[in-house]
Amino acid sequence: MLGLRILTATFGIPVVILLIYLGGWVLTAGVAILAAIGVVEISRMFRARGIVFYPWLTVAWIWAIMAAVGLGRGLLPVLVLGAAIVAIVSLLSSPQESFQGAVTTTWVAVYLGLFFAFLPMIRALRHGQVFSYAFFAVIWATDTTAYFVGRQWGRHKLMPRVSPGKTWEGTASGAVSGVAVSVVAFGIAHMVLWHGLVFGFTVSIVGQIGDLLESAIKRYTGVKDSGALLPGHGGVLDRFDSSLLALPIAYYLLVGLGIH
Repeated sequence: MLGLRILTATFGIPVVILLIYLGGWVLTAGVAILAAIGVVEISRMFRARGIVFYPWLTVAWIWAIMAAVGLGRGLLPVLVLGAAIVAIVSLLSSPQESFQGAVTTTWVAVYLGLFFAFLPMIRALRHGQVFSYAFFAVIWATDTTAYFVGRQWGRHKLMPRVSPGKTWEGTASGAVSGVAVSVVAFGIAHMVLWHGLVFGFTVSIVGQIGDLLESAIKRYTGVKDSGALLPGHGGVLDRFDSSLLALPIAYYLLVGLGIH
């Protein structure tokens, strides 16, 4: 399993680096494809639990969000129009399905579409390429350190009902690792180091919360991995769960600190 994780990371990380390097529509299209795969995975998870969900409507809504980002348009009209269409589709469904279908479709569109859309938005900031690389460096350093430290020295369970393997030792070490990587990245880019400290700590902590969120979804739906696309890692959701919740927080943190 460990060998598969390393092999997948060896091929997957350069793809992410290349997409960020190219930026623009290439990055936006890449994110849109990943989000669509994520919808397929979460649809499978919902089916296992018998949850009503409209996957193709969700994909269409997500791609509309990505198109708005790529064109530099505001997201509010796309979100409002999408919500209205979902409401109409839900009303045309059976009464037993209408509310559940509307809620799941809207939530997944926000979780996978809106949150993922903040990656090209970060890339579009001034110094956005540096921030994007720093973001994933923090996420990967946090995940890797938490995984190995938790397995080797973890004794105190973090949230055993949600994710039995996660420990406080792994979480703390992951946060320290994320902060260190962020400070180094900001230093190499000749940026303010305390900005790097705040950025690294925030992204690391929120990323680990995002990881727990996806673990809770998997536990509720009764599946071990969201998919099997990435050997040793599971699916797209398993690989990007830490990133999704952290991306919008990172974006507004960068804008709020005025370092964009």
